[in-house]
Amino acid sequence: MNKVGKRIKGKKYFTKYYKENIKKENYTESTILPIKQEDQEKLTEIQNKIKEVNVVLLDFQFKKATRQPIKPHEIKIAKKERARLITQYWEIYSGREICHNLT
Repeated sequence: MNKVGKRIKGKKYFTKYYKENIKKENYTESTILPIKQEDQEKLTEIQNKIKEVNVVLLDFQFKKATRQPIKPHEIKIAKKERARLITQYWEIYSGREICHNLT
């Protein structure tokens, strides 16, 4: 059997056993809960903080490109802060605020 035949067989196998068995969840407006006003304010505040950290990381990229002296530990700190903020954002957005307030 040539390579083309194997590929076609693989696609058929995939569609037969996996694609058909995947159930899509249908979300309606009644199942999605609206975001509270206080949570909305927290989300906008976190978005602004994420934008500030992104600007700092962009400055580091410019310094790196122009061969200016940079401190790698500051880049690591900014990346960890951005990851923490994004995690906090999605925990609030999904409605399960479980992260500890580290700020």
